[in-house]
Amino acid sequence: MSALTKFITWKKGNTVVSWVLFGLLVQVIFNRKNVPAHIEVLDDTLTHHCSRTKRNRWVSVINFIVTPRYIRRLIESQLNKKMADHEKVILSLDKELTKDELFEKDKPHRQKWGNWYGNHFSEPLKFFVLGNGEFDNFSPKHESCKSYDYKGLFEVSELVKNAEKENRKIRAVGSGHALTAVAQCEDFLVCTQNMNMTQRIAKEWIKNEYKDGFDVEVNFCNKKSVEKHFLFETGGGTKIRHLIEALTYHGFALINQGGSSIQSISGAIATSTHGSGIGIGPVSVFARSMTIVGKGGKIFRVEPSDGITDPAEFNKDDQVKKYGIELIQDDEKFNAVMVGIGSMGIVFSMILEAQPNYRLFEERISYNWEELKAEMQKVDVYKFINAHRHFEVLINPYRDLTAETEDGKQRKCLVTTRDYSEKGIREQAGRERNYISSFISGIAISGRLSPWVFNKNHQAIPAMTNNSIHRLVDHRGDEGGGFEDDSRFVLDQGLGELKFYGYAVEFGFPLEKVFDAVDLIIKVCEEAQPYHHLLAAPFSLRFVKQCDAHLSMMNQHDTCMIELVSVKGVTGSLPLFKRLERELLDFGAIPHWGLSVEPWYRERVEKAFPRFKDWELQQAFFGGKTFKNAFLSRIQDS
Repeated sequence: MSALTKFITWKKGNTVVSWVLFGLLVQVIFNRKNVPAHIEVLDDTLTHHCSRTKRNRWVSVINFIVTPRYIRRLIESQLNKKMADHEKVILSLDKELTKDELFEKDKPHRQKWGNWYGNHFSEPLKFFVLGNGEFDNFSPKHESCKSYDYKGLFEVSELVKNAEKENRKIRAVGSGHALTAVAQCEDFLVCTQNMNMTQRIAKEWIKNEYKDGFDVEVNFCNKKSVEKHFLFETGGGTKIRHLIEALTYHGFALINQGGSSIQSISGAIATSTHGSGIGIGPVSVFARSMTIVGKGGKIFRVEPSDGITDPAEFNKDDQVKKYGIELIQDDEKFNAVMVGIGSMGIVFSMILEAQPNYRLFEERISYNWEELKAEMQKVDVYKFINAHRHFEVLINPYRDLTAETEDGKQRKCLVTTRDYSEKGIREQAGRERNYISSFISGIAISGRLSPWVFNKNHQAIPAMTNNSIHRLVDHRGDEGGGFEDDSRFVLDQGLGELKFYGYAVEFGFPLEKVFDAVDLIIKVCEEAQPYHHLLAAPFSLRFVKQCDAHLSMMNQHDTCMIELVSVKGVTGSLPLFKRLERELLDFGAIPHWGLSVEPWYRERVEKAFPRFKDWELQQAFFGGKTFKNAFLSRIQDS
């Protein structure tokens, strides 16, 4: 291609995108009824007429344009006409709200820390930033990643001892991703962002049968097979996206992950965060060894009874002796520590099970829910779900009764399946998803605009939800085609800063109760709809393998986790969440430790988590009263 041809192609692409964006802006300000149609045009343009590089460039251009305050105030004045006061939009920049705030080592007193949603916060007596890793300039190539941060481990141990001398509570915090008060503490808070120094293949003290990989039996696509997995050591404060970067550098990948990589790995494990795949457990099951600092500043390395550490090699090591690290290989203790909800101590480091880098082929197909439900009930539900490595469903809580056709008035859902992609057999697959959500999520004011869109057009939410489901269908159109890439790109849904404006509650059910639970959710949502209380997003069904951790939502059985999602600031969503949670708990739901809006109390916890009393015994052994916060105390004392 000549230089002139390249220039003309570049100019044409940018001209098309610029006109589409300009047209959308005009419609938003002057003719909002046409906004949905223009969004569809933008989606097609970004996906088919614009490269990833150009899309990123356009995001930067738009962010530059809306940065001046007077531009945002001009947009606000147009948008807020005839809006109720509590629904008026204030276009702050998302960079002001990001949870990647950098905390300096020497933080003064009088600090304030809050969760991402803003419903829980702490003003601790003292805020500590411990550990010697790099956060702002994180790189797995750095020489320090090859070493263990014993200096940081000692700092944490000494802090716990000093806290106990003053009779203070202590708590570690990560990304503040939980909707509950599970991380809240008013005494000493420890920021874990710098507890990320170690990023290496686990070799030290490891038993020979695990050092160079080990065989694991898996059951995907209703077929048992053997995979070779490996051990990787990481810091307890490592953000999942940094962990993915480190694993990729060493040629490995996470076995599964949730839809976002903003959490710290310890926070994800502590609350049994999960992806979807009935043959794959939650993130917690990837932990094979955890080093924690508990009460008295005591340091424990905790593993299952058949743990990966060689006790003889471990106990004769000089550093182990110097810091008094105690190796515990015991199933009961490990199953309690695995999902510790922050109350077992401070998780300083861990060794995870990973697998070599792999690619996934993703296919998204739209269905009518009742038709899919009938299809799933015709056969064994487990086999239907396990026909793919990953299987999940998005369901519109509402039917769009304004649609022109009878099919359009049916309840819509989206089925997502993901399988290993073998080289050369997926030529039809695209290399990009439909791009509208990822594009919008990069724009600095998009999060603030989202609730305004739904509040302004609340009666159109059923139709907007159908449109959002349609836009997720394979990017080549309704005929399919799929999406293929490295697993880390396929599993991360790319919501960016929009993640901080969505919020959710989540509940677990055994497979045999899934369809009844869905019927109940739809019933409650439709009863609230005439009062204009609606959820602004589809809800999801994700399927997870049983997990032995005492406080995992998957402890008792293979589980369907149902996540109900809305957008922060949409009027009526929060009371609807509360109503749904109460109804689902009465129906036997298992609540998620981090995604709940109703109060937690002992009877409720013991019913949902039968091993709670056993967990309490181990919490007394490892964390004791030093690591009990108000959230746990309220449960135990209620």
